[in-house]
Amino acid sequence: METCDKRRIVLFNPLPVRIVEEHATTSSKVPLVNAPLSLLAIARMVADDYDVRIINAVVDADYTEKILAACDHALLFAVSSMTCYQIRDGLNAAATVKAEYPLLPVVWGGYHPSTMPEQTILNPHIDIVVRGQGEIAFREVVARLHSGETLEGVRGVLQGG
Repeated sequence: METCDKRRIVLFNPLPVRIVEEHATTSSKVPLVNAPLSLLAIARMVADDYDVRIINAVVDADYTEKILAACDHALLFAVSSMTCYQIRDGLNAAATVKAEYPLLPVVWGGYHPSTMPEQTILNPHIDIVVRGQGEIAFREVVARLHSGETLEGVRGVLQGG
């Protein structure tokens, strides 16, 4: 199997609501700030060996352009999604990435893919689903993609056809 020299991993936290400026946390005086804790957790698992870029749609202006720029020569593009508007925003981003980089693996994890993995993997813009608490599985996915190995046997991982 051929080893890949790509060392960049792009992680994306989609918008949880359609328009951030119109929404707030429990106090209407506090703007919605969504720290991507799940992405920070998986990033830590691979940060010593890979260039990890986290793009957070809540705070990153022009996030689609940032995603596309970061995906150039990347190993993979990963999305974390809850069951909410994040699905639509994440799918839009995945479709844009696949249009520009059709061979780049797109990985989905988070609450929604964990509870609906079969539905999630049926989307043509998603190649891999990581179910459950994904830190260890994601690290294994990254290592196998980098080394050119299959993902067969990686616990908690589904692959599209």
